[in-house]
Formats: sequence, C-alpha cells, structure tokens
Amino acid sequence: MALDNAAVLKPGTGYIYLADPDTAKPTVTDPLAPGPGWSNLGHTSLSNGISFGRDGDTPETLGSWQNPALRTTDPTITYTLTINALQASVETYQLYFGAGPEAVQPDGSFRIPARPTAQVRALLVIAVDGTVFLPLWHPRVSLVGSDAITFDPNALAEFPVTATFLGSSLLDGALGEWAVLGSGGSGS
Repeated sequence: MALDNAAVLKPGTGYIYLADPDTAKPTVTDPLAPGPGWSNLGHTSLSNGISFGRDGDTPETLGSWQNPALRTTDPTITYTLTINALQASVETYQLYFGAGPEAVQPDGSFRIPARPTAQVRALLVIAVDGTVFLPLWHPRVSLVGSDAITFDPNALAEFPVTATFLGSSLLDGALGEWAVLGSGGSGS
C-alpha cells in the first residue's frame, strides 16, 4: 500500500444521523444536509467521541500433519458503534431506554419501560476534517443504552447508546458501506 496523505483523517467534528431502517445510502455533498429522511441525533460528546467496537472469535489455525498452519477459520464478528448523546430529548431517551413513541406521555414526559426494546434504524455517521468528510452508512443498526448515565457537575451529562450493526437486504446481508478517502476514493 502506498502512502496517501489524502486518505488520512483527523475527525475534528462530525454528525450522527438516523433514519427508518433500510433507508438508501444518500449521496452526501454537505455534511449538514444528508438528504430527505435523515434526522440529526443532535449534540454528541466531544471528550468521549464515538467509538467502534469489535467482538467475536479470533481466527483459529487448522493444520495437517504435513503443514501445521494450513488454513485459518473465518470467525463470526459483531461490530458496534458507541455514541455518547448529550441532549436530554425524546429521541435520546427512546434510544437509551429502548422505547418507541408510545413512551411519550400526554404531558410531554417520557415513561421508561420496564423492559427495553432495541430500536432499529438506519445510521449515517459523517466524520469531518476541515473540508474533507467521510460518510459511514449502515442501513440497519440496533440501538439501545449501553452504560450508566453520569451527572457530573464538571461535565456534560452523557447518554451512552450502542448501535449494533445488522445485515441488510439492501446490501445482500452486508453491514454497511464506508466512503474511501484519497486516490480513487469516494469521500469528499
């Protein structure tokens, strides 16, 4: 692989958008306007950013008497993205507590369900580095709260939500598509 400075990203800002499950991949020309059907999740943590996770088996080496390292297995992997939402809004509560629109009460309060139900949505993350941006599209993710909410007087309250990538019929069972930066890339 050749060195390609244009393929290096310093994600100084970014945006998280949600849409109905299996919403088509937008053609992003403006990170603030990804297109119809996508709604901005709102403020997310600067200090904790977003983090991608990977959980699953490690490849196992299989061998023969003649070659002890003949092949490796293809492990099953689950990919996740943790978002630390900052807004104490209905949308954040629905994702964190695992509730649908029925949780919003007539007085505007939010009723926390006894048993959370993960919310399935399409996810679009746009990481921005100056005038360059990198769209990461996942047509189906399962979102639910993943860690404790902390009210720290020296920090903004955060609502950690984890998105688990799900297969989509739009991609023949694949999990998402990420733009490529640099020579031959599709990012901006």
